[in-house]
Amino acid sequence: MFINKHTMRLNNERSVIRHVINYGPISRSKISRDLSINKVTISSILEDLLSQQYVVEIGEGESTKNGGRKPKLIEFNKNFGYFINIEIGKNYINIMSTWANGQIARFEEISTIDKSDQQIYQIINKKITNFALKHTVHSLLGISLAVHHRVFNNISQKPILKDIDLPKALEKNFEVPVILLNSANAAAIFQRDFSSNNEIKNLISLTINETIDAGIIIDENLYLGNQAAAGNIADMKFLLSTDDKIVQINPIEYCSQDAILKEVYKDKGLNNLSLQQLSKLYVQGNPRVVASIEQFITGLSLVLNNLIASYAPQIIFLDSTLIENLPLLLIQLRNNLPILQNTGTKLEISRQSTFAPLLGSYSFLMRQVFHLGTKRLRLIP
Repeated sequence: MFINKHTMRLNNERSVIRHVINYGPISRSKISRDLSINKVTISSILEDLLSQQYVVEIGEGESTKNGGRKPKLIEFNKNFGYFINIEIGKNYINIMSTWANGQIARFEEISTIDKSDQQIYQIINKKITNFALKHTVHSLLGISLAVHHRVFNNISQKPILKDIDLPKALEKNFEVPVILLNSANAAAIFQRDFSSNNEIKNLISLTINETIDAGIIIDENLYLGNQAAAGNIADMKFLLSTDDKIVQINPIEYCSQDAILKEVYKDKGLNNLSLQQLSKLYVQGNPRVVASIEQFITGLSLVLNNLIASYAPQIIFLDSTLIENLPLLLIQLRNNLPILQNTGTKLEISRQSTFAPLLGSYSFLMRQVFHLGTKRLRLIP
């Protein structure tokens, strides 16, 4: 089989960049051994990467047992440029700037309650400009948008802003790639790439807010299914037996956090509660709140049982403000799921849940910018 030398060189360069990102600071000789590429080729590739400032030399490593000069170490250049990562929720925007290596530079959460779409668009543009990082080689490298809708072929299945094509507008304004990602898929990528546990190869990140979505990692790869519909919990239907009949429910309308708040709001004295206030009332034993959260647990247990039966992941991460405020709900969920014992699946509260969709989107975007493929990365935990 004929292999083009230029293509081979390009593939080797990308392998070296990926390896330096994953394992840097690292010596030339170790890169050569790990990738089974001869030292002459590795040195040539690294000289090119150093001249283009993809990587930098830092300090010195340990000398060999036989002594000799200490090797200089190579690491990915965090100052190569920066990324802007944005999550757009129902009533909020989270925005983050990260250095090229994923290190967080700035973060801000912005309420969009009572803001028009035009105002939201102006806020996003202003924040992108204000979050610029100075003294980088290539300035802004790309923008990611995590949304709570299904995304297929970089297109949101529901409009993000009315009358404004946000990705195209940002691409035009800032002249960089703009990628869209479902927030649950982004959170799943975060749990995979920012984890120090290399044994976890199959996981699900379940995002529970105004909707419920599952991001699925199978054999370390993001699984989207046909037309990116995998993990779309809105398509699930359940039958529940009540006192006098059997009813069909949709999990989003029955046990999302918004659904529970709406259920509680039926009592006139419980209008406009925050999830934190709801949690306090639950601990105090308020009957309406207790009944609503029991509904939440019942519905969510059905969702989790189906996900575990379908995918048998090693672990499911729950991204839910309500569960974070009431960790005892996690115990109730575990008790409701005997399937956990049968499959060995663990159920945990998501770590760094606020940052997860943003950093996961960063990881997805930087792969495209640096042409790193889909393999798992080992990024800053």
